[in-house]
Amino acid sequence: MPSENTGTGNPLAIPRFQWMDDANCKGQTYQMFPKEHKDISYITPARALCEECTVRSQCLEYALEFPPADMHGVWAGMTSRQLAAEQKRRGVKPVRPTLSRMWSA
Repeated sequence: MPSENTGTGNPLAIPRFQWMDDANCKGQTYQMFPKEHKDISYITPARALCEECTVRSQCLEYALEFPPADMHGVWAGMTSRQLAAEQKRRGVKPVRPTLSRMWSA
């Protein structure tokens, strides 16, 4: 796995990886992770950004490290429900802390 850089010294901080700088969604996170949405209309345009992304596989592996209930938006073209199904299919258990653990740190 590429080296991570949290930049904070906090082991519960959300890690940053070099591949994130190469993601198609960089600078467009508002499309991937809308702060407010009443429907799922953001998913199709978000998936379009993921479709040709050169770091999609790294993004998916990263997303699978987290509890799917914490994964808002679209990661590697998948919603949180799809990420949960992929974790189950692969037999992957989340290794990253939940959001509640990070917020209480």
